[in-house]
Amino acid sequence: MNRDKIIACNLLSYKMKTIKAEILMIEGAPFPVIKEIYDPSNERRNGNITPEAPIVITGQNLDMLTWESTNLYLVSSVNDRMLIECEDIHKYSDDKIYMTVPDINEGEYFLALMILMKDKESFLYIFPISLVVQFAQSKWHD
Repeated sequence: MNRDKIIACNLLSYKMKTIKAEILMIEGAPFPVIKEIYDPSNERRNGNITPEAPIVITGQNLDMLTWESTNLYLVSSVNDRMLIECEDIHKYSDDKIYMTVPDINEGEYFLALMILMKDKESFLYIFPISLVVQFAQSKWHD
């Protein structure tokens, strides 16, 4: 795994709060909703993903994931104090985003959206969708 892409949450905690989608919806923000994640490398839509391979994220208001004031991360279910940045994100439409999964180890992960606020605290929202990396099922890894 590329350690340069990992940010320890405890270093960000003085500037960051974890929030729920309901808070953003009350404030009128068009919050993204993820309905499905498709991994073309293993042809599955069940949350299995392949490191360093593309995935297609389908849902609503997904253009927010590409804004300059937001960053998308993977959070490990084993160590939720660590964020792995997802840098290669491309908007296809408001309801479809293409992303390359970072170089990550086997395990369970969750997508997280960090919203950067100017002169204010940053907020982190963790999507309730489980993503699993299993190299044995991938044709991209040995």
